[in-house]
Amino acid sequence: MMKPKKMTAVLLLLLTGPQVIAVPQDADDFDVAAFDAAAAGMREDAGAPGMAVAVLRNGQSLLARGYGIAGPGGRPVTAQTAFQTGSITKSFVALVVLQMASEGKLDLDDPVVRHVPTFRTASRSQSDRITVDHLVTHHSGLTTLDGNSAKATDAGLSGPAAAVAGLAGVQLSADPGSTFQYSNANYILLSHLIEVLDNRSFEQALRARIFEPLGMTNSFVQVPPSESIPVATGYRLWFGVPRAWQPEPDAEPDRSRIGAGGVLASIEDLARYVEAVRTRDPRIVPEGADRLFVIKPFNQQWGYAYGWFTNSGGDHPVFEHSGFTPGFFTLATMVPAKGDVVVVLTNMSGLAHGDLPRAVTHAALGLEPVPAAAPFAAKIAIWSVVMAPLGLLLLLFKTGRRLFIRPQPMRRWLLGLNVAAALGLAAGVYIAFVGFQKMLGVSFPTGYAFYPDLTVTTVAAMALALLLAVGRLAVVIRGG
Repeated sequence: MMKPKKMTAVLLLLLTGPQVIAVPQDADDFDVAAFDAAAAGMREDAGAPGMAVAVLRNGQSLLARGYGIAGPGGRPVTAQTAFQTGSITKSFVALVVLQMASEGKLDLDDPVVRHVPTFRTASRSQSDRITVDHLVTHHSGLTTLDGNSAKATDAGLSGPAAAVAGLAGVQLSADPGSTFQYSNANYILLSHLIEVLDNRSFEQALRARIFEPLGMTNSFVQVPPSESIPVATGYRLWFGVPRAWQPEPDAEPDRSRIGAGGVLASIEDLARYVEAVRTRDPRIVPEGADRLFVIKPFNQQWGYAYGWFTNSGGDHPVFEHSGFTPGFFTLATMVPAKGDVVVVLTNMSGLAHGDLPRAVTHAALGLEPVPAAAPFAAKIAIWSVVMAPLGLLLLLFKTGRRLFIRPQPMRRWLLGLNVAAALGLAAGVYIAFVGFQKMLGVSFPTGYAFYPDLTVTTVAAMALALLLAVGRLAVVIRGG
């Protein structure tokens, strides 16, 4: 789900989208026709099958339309086509938490265990000090990898409750409240908290609290309530080529991660929602929601508010959140003080998908242009990854041939070199196995969902390296 941001820093950027963005001094003039043509051209440059864009200024809709196709059948993207929004979902969750705080169902500084006594990590003394606010602002101590690897461990539980139970053995990376670290685990836990305190499913809570009050008829959590809602198909890049991908139609939906990235919405609906948040629309933003735009900085200009990354580097704070799920890459941006809202939804993701959402956003806000397509070097890097397993395959072939020819005496130093090579290969596999997950912040199954080409290539290289290590040892044992 969720979506899905260093390489750990790279993943964080992809999942959450924080990059430098400044507010233009003069944003009064907006040439709709010129922007429309530019957006269409950027989509073609990036190679994205489909895209939807909305631009609002001071509540006035300047543009809300679709570009390209929504799926393999060639149906066009419209303003009503629902896209996976990925981690933009977190802003919905944070807003519901603020609503419940205004209703007296919780205090934002309450320890989470006060409301979810079953929650714990490997250190109960630490996890007992995690507050609701720590979760919302990503200061719990739970890591990016913890969030992307969260899975059910108790067959008797389902949905977010099951994923929360799976955190019982997790080691916190920092003391609660001390360090910002983006983690889907925080919002998985918050979605469970919502279900516990609201006494209904997460899906029902969002529908009643946000979708229905705003008239978001083409928005839902995970499963569309009606077949009449057009839903975009996601495309994952395989070595630079977009291929349609979606879960098996008969597969049971996994609800465990819905709080981290389960919302689907049309561009029309999502723009309406972001505008309502910007203006503190009383239909969804309660009085006294003081922390909505309160920034917790994690460096000189970037911070995190309630479900929004914030950039205070310009004259006015910019609030944004991106979403990155298998087959989808999205970005919602608002500048409350300027009245600007820009939302961009695309149905393509992968290792070299470029930054189409930000390129379009910069064009809408009149900022310095950002390339929509990935740089040529990134595309070359993808293909260079293929060379590792090919090189290992060649070495394995040569080693295999040696095992089938007549043994030849091997000098002691050469025997030692082969042993060292075998041990080095085995160590390299271990480092790759651990490093892949640490650098990207994802497990191998999650990695395959987000980066199928890289994951398959990495696994193939590790398997071939292990076979080569065994082969070199066999040569040594055989005697040359």
